[in-house]
Amino acid sequence: MAVASPKEVRAARAFLRNQGALSSDIQPRKFANSARELNMGFRKLLRLIARLYSGGQNQQQFRMSVIAAEADKG
Repeated sequence: MAVASPKEVRAARAFLRNQGALSSDIQPRKFANSARELNMGFRKLLRLIARLYSGGQNQQQFRMSVIAAEADKG
Protein backbone atom coordinates (compact mmCIF):
# COMPACT_ATOMS: atom_id res chain seq x y z
CA MET A 1 0.00 0.00 0.00
CA ALA A 2 1.32 3.40 -0.95
CA VAL A 3 1.57 6.00 1.79
CA ALA A 4 1.26 9.63 0.82
CA SER A 5 3.57 12.22 2.32
CA PRO A 6 2.15 15.05 4.44
CA LYS A 7 2.76 17.40 1.50
CA GLU A 8 0.64 15.17 -0.77
CA VAL A 9 -2.13 15.03 1.85
CA ARG A 10 -2.16 18.84 2.09
CA ALA A 11 -2.32 19.07 -1.70
CA ALA A 12 -5.21 16.57 -1.76
CA ARG A 13 -7.06 18.53 0.93
CA ALA A 14 -6.63 21.78 -1.03
CA PHE A 15 -7.73 20.09 -4.27
CA LEU A 16 -10.84 18.60 -2.66
CA ARG A 17 -11.77 21.95 -1.11
CA ASN A 18 -11.42 23.66 -4.47
CA GLN A 19 -13.68 21.02 -6.02
CA GLY A 20 -16.31 21.56 -3.33
CA ALA A 21 -15.90 18.13 -1.72
CA LEU A 22 -16.09 17.98 2.06
CA SER A 23 -13.46 16.16 4.10
CA SER A 24 -16.27 14.09 5.59
CA ASP A 25 -17.18 12.85 2.08
CA ILE A 26 -13.66 11.99 0.93
CA GLN A 27 -10.83 11.85 3.43
CA PRO A 28 -7.79 13.69 2.03
CA ARG A 29 -5.31 11.10 3.35
CA LYS A 30 -7.15 8.20 1.73
CA PHE A 31 -7.60 10.21 -1.46
CA ALA A 32 -3.87 11.03 -1.61
CA ASN A 33 -2.93 7.40 -0.85
CA SER A 34 -5.25 6.16 -3.60
CA ALA A 35 -3.87 8.63 -6.14
CA ARG A 36 -0.34 7.57 -5.31
CA GLU A 37 -1.12 3.85 -5.38
CA LEU A 38 -2.93 4.10 -8.72
CA ASN A 39 -0.30 6.49 -10.11
CA MET A 40 -3.07 8.89 -11.05
CA GLY A 41 -3.57 12.64 -10.73
CA PHE A 42 -6.17 14.03 -8.33
CA ARG A 43 -8.44 15.24 -11.11
CA LYS A 44 -8.40 11.91 -12.92
CA LEU A 45 -9.01 9.99 -9.68
CA LEU A 46 -11.95 12.23 -8.75
CA ARG A 47 -13.46 11.67 -12.21
CA LEU A 48 -13.04 7.91 -11.80
CA ILE A 49 -14.72 7.99 -8.38
CA ALA A 50 -17.58 10.10 -9.76
CA ARG A 51 -18.04 7.71 -12.65
CA LEU A 52 -18.08 4.69 -10.36
CA TYR A 53 -20.78 6.23 -8.19
CA SER A 54 -22.85 7.86 -10.92
CA GLY A 55 -24.74 4.68 -11.76
CA GLY A 56 -26.51 4.16 -15.00
CA GLN A 57 -26.89 1.37 -17.48
CA ASN A 58 -24.10 -1.24 -17.50
CA GLN A 59 -22.45 0.46 -14.54
CA GLN A 60 -21.97 -2.83 -12.70
CA GLN A 61 -19.98 -4.21 -15.64
CA PHE A 62 -17.78 -1.12 -15.64
CA ARG A 63 -17.11 -1.44 -11.90
CA MET A 64 -16.20 -5.10 -12.27
CA SER A 65 -13.85 -4.38 -15.18
CA VAL A 66 -12.08 -1.63 -13.17
CA ILE A 67 -11.73 -3.90 -10.16
CA ALA A 68 -10.48 -6.79 -12.31
CA ALA A 69 -7.95 -4.56 -14.08
CA GLU A 70 -6.54 -3.29 -10.78
CA ALA A 71 -6.44 -6.79 -9.33
CA ASP A 72 -4.50 -8.06 -12.34
CA LYS A 73 -1.80 -5.47 -11.75
CA GLY A 74 -0.86 -7.36 -8.62
